[in-house]
Order: sequence, then C-alpha cells, then structure tokens
Amino acid sequence: MKNLLYILIFFGFFANVNAQQLPFTTPIQDMHHFWNPAFTAPGTDMIFTGFFRKQWVGFDNAPNTAFTSIQYPFVDMNMSAGAAIISDKTGPVSKLGLQLNYAYKLREVLKDDDHLAFGVSAYFYQYRFNPANEVANQTIDPLLAGQTQSKFNPSLGIGFAYFSSTEEFARENIFYVGLSTMQFLSGKLLLESGDAERQRHYFANMGLKFFSYDSYLEPSIQVNFVKPELIDMVVGIKYEMEETFWAALNYSTVNDLSFSGGVIMKDVGGRYTSLRLGILAAFNAGELIQTGPSLEFFAAYKFDID
Repeated sequence: MKNLLYILIFFGFFANVNAQQLPFTTPIQDMHHFWNPAFTAPGTDMIFTGFFRKQWVGFDNAPNTAFTSIQYPFVDMNMSAGAAIISDKTGPVSKLGLQLNYAYKLREVLKDDDHLAFGVSAYFYQYRFNPANEVANQTIDPLLAGQTQSKFNPSLGIGFAYFSSTEEFARENIFYVGLSTMQFLSGKLLLESGDAERQRHYFANMGLKFFSYDSYLEPSIQVNFVKPELIDMVVGIKYEMEETFWAALNYSTVNDLSFSGGVIMKDVGGRYTSLRLGILAAFNAGELIQTGPSLEFFAAYKFDID
C-alpha cells in the first residue's frame, strides 16, 4: 500500500493534472508570509522563523517540508522584506529553493493604526526527480528506468493584505484579510522524461482577534485553490495568553483535523524579544484513504526594532 501511494504521487507529478504543487504549511498567522508576501513583517518586529513538517508518519518517503526565514520591517520607509530557504520532498520528487519577499504598506487607509500592504515574491526552485528505490508493477516503465533529472524553475507571487492594527494587546480587536496568487508564472517544468505543468495557486485568508486584558481568541478561515480540481478550506480557532502560551484547533475540508500549541518566552537574549516554540499534530478524519498523522515543529524569534 505504501509503494502504491507513492507511485500515484509520482504519476501525478508527471501527468498533466492539477494538484497542490507548493509545500503545505500550518494555517497559523506566523506562517502566512510563505503564501502571501504582503504578510511579511506586518508590525515592527524582525522575525526569524524555522519550520519542519513530517506528513503521514509511518509511511516510507512521506512528504517532508522544512524552511527557515527572516523578515525585516523598514518602519520609517513603510515597507518590509524577507527571505526564506525552502526544502520539500515527496517520494522521488524534491525541490530546494530560495524565496524573496517584499511588501509596501499604505498607512491609515480607513482608520488610525491600520495599513494596506501590497507584496511581491520571487522564488527559485531546483527540482530533482530520482526514480531510485521506487517500486511499480510495470517494471519496464520508462519513467522509473530513467536517470536522476534536475531542472531550475523560477516564478513569482503577488498579494495584498489589510490589517486594522498590528499592535496586539492594545485594547483593540484586530481584523486582517489577505489574498494572493503564487506560482504566477506557471508554464511547464521540462524534463527529459516528461513535462510537468506548473499551476497557479490562490490563497485567501481572514481572521479576527478578540482581545481581553491579557489574552485573545482568534477565529480564522483560509482557502487554498488550484483550479477547480483542488479547493481546500481550513477553519480554525486559536487562544493565546500574552507572553505565556497558545493553543489552536483547525479543521480542513480534506478531512484533516489538527491540534497545535506552544509556549512564549519573553526577553530571551535581550529586551523587547520573544521566543515562540510550538508543535502541531494533524490526523486524517476521512474514510477513503487512511494515512498516518502529520507532525509539525515551529519556532519564531522576534525582536522589536521600533
């Protein structure tokens, strides 16, 4: 069953099908800059982020995603920039790349302290296909009999985001919304053994943070869309206590139920800093295909430069 599953993934990559082609990440707001460049350093914090996701624990060659990023706000210039190194592997297909983000912010659009951000990202992936160790019923399949292939593929992403405020725990609720398209320059990934169509990915999200004295509750929704063949909607609820911990519950329409939580430590390495460490576990709640759980590990170090 494990080998069959990865052969299906393998053929899905080389066939002209439309599916999720960019790495999957957790729905928490700290990761939104990966999908939407307008979310890059929305406040006054410089942010270092590390992330690792292991999907389908117990399956050989299951998807693995890891990246590390930095975000820097140029507060006086109303803009921010960021960079990320990304690694993603699913069966015989892997990619390693660099993503560069830029966002420009228009202040006080509808009210005091709000801003509208427009972002652009450029990313550069080196794709690699290695058929070694793959098993199939048709052993003479030319795709599996080929040698390791590699191809460079650059692309662009664009997006916008609106924040009613970015200063948390200021006795004001915060509303945010974003819309973006990634892999905007789609085209084909041309390999010797076949062409892989690159599809545009669309991402929309919205959330509201209801603040009390030292905590907030955040309902949110996000949608991932890759043509009509793939629509994934994630609804979630998160609770966070200031400088202490957070916990969240999310449900996806692809039948993933996830639980996440973490701790928040203040003044780690200096004043005006914080360290967030978290973990997420996701389980498939469907009946069609039963997979193992997915695990994520997340870390973010923030330093207020204002």
